[in-house]
Amino acid sequence: MTSNPAGGHIQLFSRIATGPVRWRLLSGNNRETGRSADSFPDVETCRIAVKDVQNTLDDLQPSVRRTNSNEWAWQLTREGQLVVVSGRGFDRLIRCEQGLAQFLRTVRDAEIGAPLMVSHARRW
Repeated sequence: MTSNPAGGHIQLFSRIATGPVRWRLLSGNNRETGRSADSFPDVETCRIAVKDVQNTLDDLQPSVRRTNSNEWAWQLTREGQLVVVSGRGFDRLIRCEQGLAQFLRTVRDAEIGAPLMVSHARRW
């Protein structure tokens, strides 16, 4: 995989090889910056969903909100439907906004990794 100038890449992951697949954007140091809100039935459908987000990024509506655990989280929606969510909660609003900005800068050109990451350890 060649590297993206902004340092991000998309990882497809699942608990089992034949199970639902999700995607997430990892930064250059492999920290999760954002992930799909939904899971997909297979790898190909998930890849298509990633490409859709990349191609329609300007049409998605960003928002920032407080979570139940007193943290901040961002999300991207399309016509009221949740599409992408932040990879973690943030302790401050400014950090959440910076995390959203980093995701938006990186995701459009991020390459999709070829192998499916299969792990029971991933947070779902």
